[in-house]
Amino acid sequence: MAQDEKTIIRSLLDPKIKIDRLEAEDAFTGTSDKLPENKKGTTTGHQVQNELGVQYPFLTINNYVFDPDEIEYFTIDATGFLPKVTFIFTLYKTDAFRSQGYPKDGDILSVFLRAKNNAFKPIRNDYIIKNVSSGEGGPENRGGTTTISGELFIPHIKDQLIKSYTGTSFEVLNQIAQELQMGYATNETSTSDSQAWLCAGSSWEEYIQHIAAASWKDENSFYKCYIDVYYHLNFINVNNQLEGEGQLAAGILDITLATGFYSNKVDEIERAQSKSPKFLTMLENMAGTNVFIKGYKTKNESSRIHEEHGYKYNVQFFDMKSLKYWNIFVDPKTSDGAEKKKIILKGRTFPKKEEAAKDGKSPSAEEYWKTQNRFVWKGIQSTNVHDKYTFAIANNERNLLELKKLYLEVNVERWNPNIYNGERIPLLLTSQSDEKKAFLDAAGGDRKAQDENKGAGAVPVLDQFYSGYYMVNGISFNYTKKGPVETDGKGGGQTNGPAFYQTFVMTRREWPTPLG
Repeated sequence: MAQDEKTIIRSLLDPKIKIDRLEAEDAFTGTSDKLPENKKGTTTGHQVQNELGVQYPFLTINNYVFDPDEIEYFTIDATGFLPKVTFIFTLYKTDAFRSQGYPKDGDILSVFLRAKNNAFKPIRNDYIIKNVSSGEGGPENRGGTTTISGELFIPHIKDQLIKSYTGTSFEVLNQIAQELQMGYATNETSTSDSQAWLCAGSSWEEYIQHIAAASWKDENSFYKCYIDVYYHLNFINVNNQLEGEGQLAAGILDITLATGFYSNKVDEIERAQSKSPKFLTMLENMAGTNVFIKGYKTKNESSRIHEEHGYKYNVQFFDMKSLKYWNIFVDPKTSDGAEKKKIILKGRTFPKKEEAAKDGKSPSAEEYWKTQNRFVWKGIQSTNVHDKYTFAIANNERNLLELKKLYLEVNVERWNPNIYNGERIPLLLTSQSDEKKAFLDAAGGDRKAQDENKGAGAVPVLDQFYSGYYMVNGISFNYTKKGPVETDGKGGGQTNGPAFYQTFVMTRREWPTPLG
């Protein structure tokens, strides 16, 4: 199978979970029973249904529909196994929610988000409310701010059970998805780990994660599992999303030039979505679209991870089938040839060369990381599991840790439903060139031209280190009542109105060697 084919996450099973009915009072087309007789059958120019889920999230609890003015902040955090929600609101006009809609045991926050382009599937979720914190308000408690947190509601996923399935992890997870009426999405076709997968008193949630943790195909595979906002159980061969270089800058820039995106401002989001390839960028001509990166943060946890987990696992266990004690190294996977061409986050990239110890036995400074490993005792491997069971658990865990060493948190203007969790996509990031060099390049040897270009400043160039292919390792969907502050270039600023934005956690295993 070609590398590009291996990266495609396909839905093999559609979800069938029943969610609460979500409705809003129709006071604009004249069909509401609550309208006075002389107003029934009339229409107005303003249709609220055109804004629901687009301009602001459509949120309800116990049939209480939150007014846009009440919604201060809302986010869906889809970076873990189950999506989680945080919702902050203030009751400015009425306190009806406290008496009529306040959450009790098992109550649900219903959520609806959609894109302007109807070609994309909306997000329609129910979240079980797990915590409510209300502040004091003014008269009749108006003005009090409340924070609600919850978790995607999958009926029965918290049930404890005594159960077993027989088959490979790929097959069994598909069966579990069907039993829980979830969808099933994967970039895999099979695994080599057939056994009886026993659940002895764990919940469905714990059972699913245990199966994924012990899944095995070969030495070029490792796996992660999560449930997305569309109720799909995702089983991803992560190594497929990280292998291969891909034609990045030249290919993407050629396409943007061919479609006029590089030289002309894109005004219509629909046009950008329908004609551009999948990528995220800081190119200014893409500002205003949902592929434009407003900003990004670099996160580095490399030292913490290697101190806690070492650079390799030394896995030890006793196998009842072979009656042998095993001591096996788990060395995190790297792409072929990456150690010579890339930065692989194993020790210092550019260490100061020091002479080896006089005895000739101590390692030189640049090889110190090779001895910083962790011994992991995994106990006894029974005869009822697949041969690679214990090794697979350590292999999946240690390889997934590599993706948390160095990664980006990318903020994108608007909501982009075209990019999904686990996908492999390119980023085109820019940086400012050296201002003095840009000035001299623009002026050449002409003194007059130098004077004319004196205030030109630095120019954006393609950032060769940060640009490249990444895997989406988590997504959050965010709404804030007060949008970002835009500066006017004169020291002032302007606060925008309500705004959706999206944060992508973008990771990769190897990094390019910086130029210069």
